[in-house]
Amino acid sequence: NGFMRISARADYAVRAVLELAVRQGNGPVKAEEIAAAQGIPHKFLEGILGDLRRAGIVDSRRGGGGGAS
Repeated sequence: NGFMRISARADYAVRAVLELAVRQGNGPVKAEEIAAAQGIPHKFLEGILGDLRRAGIVDSRRGGGGGAS
């Protein structure tokens, strides 16, 4: 078959980046919002966002007005 298997982590990472892309220009997006919108476990998403931040794919800010972008 022509199907390629990807891990849940990779699937969630792509979904998180897509969620950020559709919200682009609206400021930082809280991880909780991404998790809720995409059905991703919040703690799992935190690790994924950390990986994406270290890779330079997303930027993040801490605090009341923080989030990923």
